[in-house]
Amino acid sequence: MRPGLIIIIALLKVFYLPAQNWTLELKSFVEYRTWKLTTKDVPTEKQLEGATIKMFKGSALVSQVSSDADGEFTLLVPANAVFRVEVSYPGCNTKVFAVETTGVPEEVGIDNYKPTFKIRGGFVMVKPYPGIDYSGLKESLIKVEYEPGIKNFDDNEDSKEAGLGIVSKIYGAEDVLFKKFCGTNKAGDDALAIPDCPLARRLYKEAIAMIPGEEYPVEQLKKVGDCLKAKEEEAKKAEEAAAKKAELEKAAKEKAAADKLAKEKAAAAKVETDKAAKEKQAADKLAKQKETEANKIAKEKEPVAKKIEPKKTEAEKITKQRTTEDDKNKPKPGKPKTEPIIGGKKTTPHEDDEMSLTGDKKHQVRHELGPNAYKNAIVRANDLFKMKRYEEARSFYEKALEAKPGDALATDRLEKIKKLLEGK
Repeated sequence: MRPGLIIIIALLKVFYLPAQNWTLELKSFVEYRTWKLTTKDVPTEKQLEGATIKMFKGSALVSQVSSDADGEFTLLVPANAVFRVEVSYPGCNTKVFAVETTGVPEEVGIDNYKPTFKIRGGFVMVKPYPGIDYSGLKESLIKVEYEPGIKNFDDNEDSKEAGLGIVSKIYGAEDVLFKKFCGTNKAGDDALAIPDCPLARRLYKEAIAMIPGEEYPVEQLKKVGDCLKAKEEEAKKAEEAAAKKAELEKAAKEKAAADKLAKEKAAAAKVETDKAAKEKQAADKLAKQKETEANKIAKEKEPVAKKIEPKKTEAEKITKQRTTEDDKNKPKPGKPKTEPIIGGKKTTPHEDDEMSLTGDKKHQVRHELGPNAYKNAIVRANDLFKMKRYEEARSFYEKALEAKPGDALATDRLEKIKKLLEGK
């Protein structure tokens, strides 16, 4: 056969080979993670319906689907191309991964080839937090490509390791932020309990500045407002009490001054009264002496006969005067000066005889094991172990042991996880 004819036949074979028209059925799921941040960080996850999954070839949009009520989605990826897939949800960080359908041999791709692959870890959508570097999420977290050994598609190990590193770094930074936020809230609660209202207010405002929009510090600030109001009322009452006390002290001083003045006036009046009484007494004594002197002179001038009668009268007068003085000295009837003694005991009229007597699981993700329970569980557990999500990994290793009792790998990993968690 001539060389030219051979070339023509070869070209015809190339042009007439059946085209590869298969598609890769790619499946996965989306979850939504929220955090309740108070004095502790508590995550909550649920299947996310309505997440958008877009597949691009270069800058051109190839297809778009949404996650269903269970958070699951399916992409039909054409053969012989490289695609970029974005998983997004309003208010959350977008996750990116790559799918490469090149490299499938012709003999594999033309004979009723129906490849499938499920991204086991799924995609967790979380809102971004201030101060965290999310730039790594612009890179593909995984890369799905053809594996000749299994004649199917799988995620590239190197790409997956790099993706896990990006996600782990972000989770670590978020953990630091959450602990600082929750610690500040705890310090605010401690200050409010004292209560040190100004300190509590400052701490809660610091927490709000760290992560705006979180409810806990905002609600606690309302309590701080009540605390400050109570403090103001307490200060107002103390001020009023101090003013009242000062007023009472002023009134007491004024009364004491008035009493002192009245006492001084009374003393002065008594002095004047006593002086007047003494002057009157002296005047009466002088008048009496003058009267006595006058009577004496008059008696001396009376006749001798008449002197006898006056002597008698004088004797009667002296007798009467003595009787009057005896009456004055006679004890007056009335209450005895001393209280009576009865049975050796001093008593009073009203004495009372009676006596009175006196006397964190942070990163859980949903995973259905499917028909091959052991394989799915051990793969999921290994992924989580690499991400250092040991609590979740332990749960899947335990499921693997349930499916395959005595499995050496699961048993060994559980021992390692136990030591790692005890070492924290």
